[in-house]
Amino acid sequence: MMKKHLLKVLGTVLISTAVLTACGGGEEPADAEASNNSDSNNEANANEGNNSGEAENDSAANSGDVVNIKVGHIGPPTHSFTLGMEELTAAIEEETDGQVKFEIFPGGQLGGERDMIEQVQLGTLDMGIYTSAPVTNFVPELAVLDLPLIFRDHQHAYDTLDGEVGEELLSLIDAQGFKGLGLWENGMRHMLSNGKPILSADDLNGMKVRAIGNDLVLDTYRALGADPTPIEWPEVHTSLQQGIVEAHDNAYGVTHSTGIYEVQEYLSEVGLYYAAAVLLMNGDLFESLPADVQEVFERLGKEYAHVQREMTTDIEAEQKQELMEFDNGLEIYDAAEVDIDSFREAVQPVYEKYESQFGDLVERIQAVE
Repeated sequence: MMKKHLLKVLGTVLISTAVLTACGGGEEPADAEASNNSDSNNEANANEGNNSGEAENDSAANSGDVVNIKVGHIGPPTHSFTLGMEELTAAIEEETDGQVKFEIFPGGQLGGERDMIEQVQLGTLDMGIYTSAPVTNFVPELAVLDLPLIFRDHQHAYDTLDGEVGEELLSLIDAQGFKGLGLWENGMRHMLSNGKPILSADDLNGMKVRAIGNDLVLDTYRALGADPTPIEWPEVHTSLQQGIVEAHDNAYGVTHSTGIYEVQEYLSEVGLYYAAAVLLMNGDLFESLPADVQEVFERLGKEYAHVQREMTTDIEAEQKQELMEFDNGLEIYDAAEVDIDSFREAVQPVYEKYESQFGDLVERIQAVE
C-alpha cells in the first residue's frame, strides 16, 4: 500500500511544483526559523473550540465512534510535510476503516511551529509534523541533531533516526506530554552566498552570515571564522539584497519556494545541518485510543517517515535543476566539489563546548555505520 500511495503523490508533485512556481512561491518557509512567525489571530484560531473537541475525542475513543484528529503544520502545498501528512492520514483512515478522521491545517494557519508544538503538548491541537529545532524547547536532548555535520550524509541520518538512538529520542519526547510517532525530515541545509562560492571553511573567514538567534548556530559560524548576524526570516531577503549580510544556510525547498535564490549567486552543498522533523501527537489523546488504533498510528508514523524522505529527495532533485535553469538562478556546487573535511575540522570547538550536554549521544551517533 505504501508504494501505491507514493506513486500517487509523486504524480502530483510535478503539478504542485509548477503551480507554486507560477504563483511566485510566496508561502511561509517550512523550517525552524518560521516557528516564530505566528500572531494572536493564529493562536485564537488554534484554541477556539478545542476544549470541547478534546472531550468529544475522549468520548469517541472510549465508545468506538469516529475520532476526529486536528492536525497543524507550516508546510506549503508542495512541501513534503504537506504531501507526507496527506498520505499518512489517508492510510490511517483506510486501516482504521474510518474510525479515525483528520482535519489538516497546513501553511502555518494555526501558528508558528513553536506555538503549535505547545498546543499539541497542552491538547488544544491533536497532532502535527515539526522541525526538530523548535521541539528542543520542550525536549532539550533533541538539540544533538542540530550539531553541525553530525551526520556524514543522508543515509547516516536515516540509520541513526531509525535505530536505537532514534527510539531513545522518541521516548524522551513521550516523557514531555507528547507521543512521538516518527522521525521525518526537512532536509540538509547548504550554504548560499554572494561574491564567491563557499567551497571550504576558509571561504567563510570574515564573511557576514545571516544566522538564527541560537547559541549553537552562532558559535558554529564563529568557529568557521564568519561574522554571524541574527536576522529574523522575514528580513533575510532585504538584508541580502542590501548587502547587510552576504550568505546564509538553507535547504533546497525553502530556497526554491521563497525566491531567496534571487538575491544569492551561489549554493554550495555543504550539508552544514541536517533538519530532522518530529511527528507529534498529544500523549493523553494517544493513550485514550484503542490498542489496535494506537498500533496503526505507531506503525504507519514510522513507515511513512521513509515515504516522506523519498518525497523530499525527489522534490529537491527537481528544485535543484530548476534553480540552475531560472534566469536569475544559482550557480550550484555539488558536495563532491566542497572540502567538507575542512568544515568538520573547523567546528570541533563547537563539539568540545556542547558535547557534554548530550551524554553519550554524540559518540553513539558518530559510531552508527
